[in-house]
Amino acid sequence: MKVKVELENSYLPDKYTKYSNQKLSGQPIVSFPMRLSDIPVNTKCLVISLIDYDAIPRTGFPFIHWLITDVPTMDIIPEDFSRCYDGPQGKNSWYSRFYDLNDEYVINHYAGPTPPDKPHRYTLEVFALNDKTKLNQGFFYNQLLDSIEDKIVAHCSIKLRARN
Repeated sequence: MKVKVELENSYLPDKYTKYSNQKLSGQPIVSFPMRLSDIPVNTKCLVISLIDYDAIPRTGFPFIHWLITDVPTMDIIPEDFSRCYDGPQGKNSWYSRFYDLNDEYVINHYAGPTPPDKPHRYTLEVFALNDKTKLNQGFFYNQLLDSIEDKIVAHCSIKLRARN
């Protein structure tokens, strides 16, 4: 399985990052489109995660920007899918007690890259599963990992850069 995201000058387009014109509680909320290929035929659903491991020196932990599960099998995840999807999405790192963001919608949907200090690399992972996770809205990353452990039929990962 492969995933491709269109970039501009090797970076995520600004409209999906801190330079977006569409924000909620100061966070970019329009998720970027992606194209999937070579999805196994026995795939029942997809899981997507977007995590910033370059945030560790500033925050002390990887910053989760997006968790979404039980996505119907499709080869194109359209722009703004996070706001249009009515299935389960997990808590991102804005939920952390270290932040004062108190917006349940933003905490449980795509909150785009906002690198504060330098360009960051974001790890986009897509998992093809042979069964749904059956997680509820607002799940945590550890619950996601536990729920997919025996269901993964394919996995792909790419790094995406966002400018500061």
